Amino acid sequence: MQLTQAGYRTWDGERRSPWWGCWSLVRVGLMLIVRRWVFWILLGLGLLNFLFHFAFIYLKATIVVQNANMARFLDNYKVTGSGQAYADFMFAQATICALLLAFAGSTLIGSDYRQGGMVFCLSRGIGKWHYIVGKLLTIAAVVTIVTTIPALILFIEYGTLSNSFAYFIDNPRVLCGILGYGAVLAVVQSLMIFAIAAWVPRTVPLVMTWLGLFVLLKGLADAMRAIDDNRYWLLLGIWDDMHRIGRWCFGSLDESTIPSAGWCVTVLAAICAASLGLIVRRVKAVEVVS
Repeated sequence: MQLTQAGYRTWDGERRSPWWGCWSLVRVGLMLIVRRWVFWILLGLGLLNFLFHFAFIYLKATIVVQNANMARFLDNYKVTGSGQAYADFMFAQATICALLLAFAGSTLIGSDYRQGGMVFCLSRGIGKWHYIVGKLLTIAAVVTIVTTIPALILFIEYGTLSNSFAYFIDNPRVLCGILGYGAVLAVVQSLMIFAIAAWVPRTVPLVMTWLGLFVLLKGLADAMRAIDDNRYWLLLGIWDDMHRIGRWCFGSLDESTIPSAGWCVTVLAAICAASLGLIVRRVKAVEVVS
């Protein structure tokens, strides 16, 4: 039988780099997550927090023109466009995002090990590093959608509803803080959930390991700090380490606070390096016979 009769044909178009396969993995991964009802439930919880802040900022912008004392009263709730307010908002969004990633990790990573999705991808001309980068970008995109983008919308809303656009000029640190805190959340959480899902692919053990990692380490950090009276034990709380770095990005972290932002960066960098090592070792263990 001739090749044309079998349905095969030559390709005369321009060949692109295999790195374009990363974007295909991102597109397919986001489609898989969006189809899950759990995603919409947790996203709805995040939207409730976002809508509350959105309405609160609009309320303050309306009242501040009529009653300055009432505006100062609303400032006590820190939903006022300050760096501390945005840091607290993104921390709350990141908590919801952690629940979402617990289920997304099983869909994006765990299912590839259970159902052979990784073997299929690697047999299509996509290298192992392309696969790793594509999956990390997918998880980072989910984190950005839930945390960074809502904060940017609130930043634009507050600046637009102010008396002038001087808010954008006078507060570049706030914009840098939103982008910096969002980058920290995206990088750390994407590496960690990928590493855990690669070694614990099943849904229930993955969810328990992922959430237990934050809860148990946080409890251990508080217990050791109370026993030893050494604040450096608080570095065991990965969630608090990310929040301290986020507050430092906004300029709202007291530099004299122990542990400092430098120690938090060191701990998170070590965790990211260890997670990347576990990811590479797990992915390289997959052999594709062509």
